[in-house]
Amino acid sequence: MADLNGMFQRMGKMPVFRMKVGDRVQRALIAMIIYLSVLGLVLSVVMPERHSLEAGDVAGVDIEAPKDIVDRAATEKLIEQARQSVKTIYSRDHTIPVEVKNKIEQFFNKVFEIREQENLSEQEKLDRLMQEVRIQLDHTHLSLCLSVEKEQLDVLRQGVLDVTEQIMSVGVTPDALERARKEAEDFFAKQQLSQPLRNIGYNISDRVIRPNMLPDTEETNKDINAAVNRVEPVIISKGQNIVSKGQALTSSHIELLKASGLLKQGFIDYKLLAGYALLIFIMGLLTALYIKNFRPDIYYNRSHLMLIGAVVILVLFISLGANIISGYLAPVAVVSMLITMLLDARIGFMVNVPVALLVALIADNSITVLFMAVIGGLVGSLVTMISHQRRDLLISGLLVGGSNALIIICMGLISGSGILEVIKEGSWGLLNGGFAAIFTIGTLPAWENLFDIITPLKLLELSNPNQPLLKKLLMEAPGTYHHSVIVGNLAEHAAQQIGANSLLARVGAYYHDVGKIRRPYFFTENQIAMDNPHEKITPSLSTLIITSHVKDGVELAKKHKIPGVIIDIIKQHHGDSVVAYFYHKARQGENPDNVSMDSFRYEGPKPQTREAAIVLLADSVEAAVRSMQDHSPGKIEGLIRKIIKERLESGQLDESDLTLKDLDVIADAFLDILSGIFHQRIEYPDLEKEMKGVKMNDGTDRK
Repeated sequence: MADLNGMFQRMGKMPVFRMKVGDRVQRALIAMIIYLSVLGLVLSVVMPERHSLEAGDVAGVDIEAPKDIVDRAATEKLIEQARQSVKTIYSRDHTIPVEVKNKIEQFFNKVFEIREQENLSEQEKLDRLMQEVRIQLDHTHLSLCLSVEKEQLDVLRQGVLDVTEQIMSVGVTPDALERARKEAEDFFAKQQLSQPLRNIGYNISDRVIRPNMLPDTEETNKDINAAVNRVEPVIISKGQNIVSKGQALTSSHIELLKASGLLKQGFIDYKLLAGYALLIFIMGLLTALYIKNFRPDIYYNRSHLMLIGAVVILVLFISLGANIISGYLAPVAVVSMLITMLLDARIGFMVNVPVALLVALIADNSITVLFMAVIGGLVGSLVTMISHQRRDLLISGLLVGGSNALIIICMGLISGSGILEVIKEGSWGLLNGGFAAIFTIGTLPAWENLFDIITPLKLLELSNPNQPLLKKLLMEAPGTYHHSVIVGNLAEHAAQQIGANSLLARVGAYYHDVGKIRRPYFFTENQIAMDNPHEKITPSLSTLIITSHVKDGVELAKKHKIPGVIIDIIKQHHGDSVVAYFYHKARQGENPDNVSMDSFRYEGPKPQTREAAIVLLADSVEAAVRSMQDHSPGKIEGLIRKIIKERLESGQLDESDLTLKDLDVIADAFLDILSGIFHQRIEYPDLEKEMKGVKMNDGTDRK
C-alpha cells in the first residue's frame, strides 16, 4: 500500500516553475529591451519631426500639424472682439435726479433768502452767498443773481429745473455726460433771457448734471463671459499646413510650432510620449500575463521570450517601411503564423493582437488596418496550426491575403468608397498575404536554428530516411534501424492516444539509438550469423560499451545538427536505469560483494517529458517482446505491463508528466501495434507435394 501511495505521488505531481533571482533579472532585461525597442519603433513614426526655426526664417518645406492644435493668437483675437462687442449694462439711480433737483432748489432758495436781507450791503450779501451755496459760480454770476429782477430769476430757476429734469429723465451715462451738457447749452441758447442769465443757467446745469445711469459690472461681466464662451477656438486640424513652403515665419507661427512640439528649441510633447509609453506597457503586460497563465513553460523560457520579442520587433520594423507605400501591406499575420508554427497557436494569435493595434496606430489610426490585421492574424494562426508541409504555409498565406482583401472591401463599402477604389485597395491585402507566406517560409529555418526550436515541418524533414544520419544508421546498423522504426511506431501511437506530440515521439524514436553506429556488433539486433563479442570481455567493459551508445548518440546528433529536443530524447531514453543482464553476470563472478549497482547504470538523466518517457518505454517493450518465444496476445500484454511497472517502480518516470491513466493507455497502445506485428499466421500447404503428378501445360508430368 505504501508503494502504491508513493507511486501515485510520483505520477501525480505537476510541473512547478521556479525562477532564481538571476533568472528574474535576465527576464526583466529581456522585457525591457523588447519594450524599449517597440516603443522606439512606434515613436519614430508617431512623434513629429522637429525643426530648428526662428521668427523671420523662411520655411523650406510644408510643415503640417501632427495633431489638432489651437491657434491661441487667433482665438484670443476673437475673444477680444467678443468682449468689445458686448455693450455695457447700466442701471438707473433714481436718487441722483432728486439730489440734483434739491441742489438746484437749495441754491435758488439761498439766493432769494439773501436778497431779502436789506440790512446787509451788496458786498456782504455776495460774500455770504459765496460761502453758503453748494454750487460754485464766479463773483460776476453770483452778483447778477443778487441784482437781477425777481421775475427774471424765477424764469432762470424754472429753466434750470426743466432742463436738468428733462436730461436726467432720459438718463445720463458717464460716456454721455458731455452730450448732456451740450443739450443744456442748446436749451438755454433758445431761452428768452439775457445772455448773462443764459450763461448762469448753463453754468448751474453744467455743475449739477451728473450720470444717473451707472454701469452694472456684474450683469455686464455675465454678458461678456457668455460672449467669450460662444467663441469657438481656432483649430488647425491634423495634416493642415501650419507653415507653407517659402513662407516667412511670424511669431504666431513660432508659437504654433512650439505648441505642436515641432521646434527643437521648444518643449517635447511629453503627454504624447507618456501616452504611447503607457499604452505599449499595458499591452505588453497583458500579453505577458496571458502567456504566464496559459503557457507557463513559454513564459519561463528565456529563449522563447526572446523569440517572441524578435518576431514582434522585426514585423513592426517591416511594417514601418510598408506603411510608406500602404498601411495594408503591413505583414502583421507573420507574427501569428511564425509563433504558431514555432511555439503555440494561442500565443501566436494573442501576440498578434497588440501588434495589430500598434500597426493601426502607425497607419494613422486606421480602423480598416486594425480589422485587417486582427482577422488576418487569426486566419493565419488557425490555418498554420494544421500545416505539416511547407506548401501548406503558402496556402495559409493565400487564405490570409483573401481575408485581408475581403476585410478591406467590406470596410470600404461601409465607408462609402467607390467600387474601383475598394478593389484597388483590396489588392494590397492580397499582396500582404503572399508576402507573409513567403517571409514565413523563408525565415522559418533561421528561427528554428537560432532558438533551437523544432517544428512539425522540421520533424517531417528529420523523419525522411534519406537524412544522412538515418541513412548511416540503416547502412551500418540495420538491425538497430529496424528496431528504431518499430519503436517509432509504438511511440507515435502511444503519444497520439494520450495527447502528447506524436510526431516528436516518432522522430525521437528514430534517432534514439544512433549512437550504436559506433560499435554496431556489440548490440544483439545487429549480431547476425556471428558470435556475441560480449562473451569474450568482462561485464563491466560490456556495460561501458552498452551505456556509451547514449553519449555517442548525442555526439553524432550534434555533429549532424539534430535539434536539441531530439538530443534530449537520446540522452534520456534509458534514464539512469541499470544494465541488468551484465550486473547479474558480474554478481555471479568471483567477487560479488565488490560489485556496485551504480557502476552498471546509464548516466541519465531521467526522461523530462512525456515524449521522452514514451520512447523509453517503447524501447524497452520492443526489445523484450522481440526476444519472446511465445507471441500470443496475452503473453505480450503481460510483458508490456510488467516492463511499465518495473520502470515506474524504479523511478524512471518520476520526472515526466505521465499519469497512471496515461500508462494504462500507453500499454493498450503498445499492445495494438505489437499484436499487429506478431499476429498469428496461417500455415500454408505444401504445394510442392500437391503439385507432384499434375499434368503440365506442355503435357509432361511434374516429378
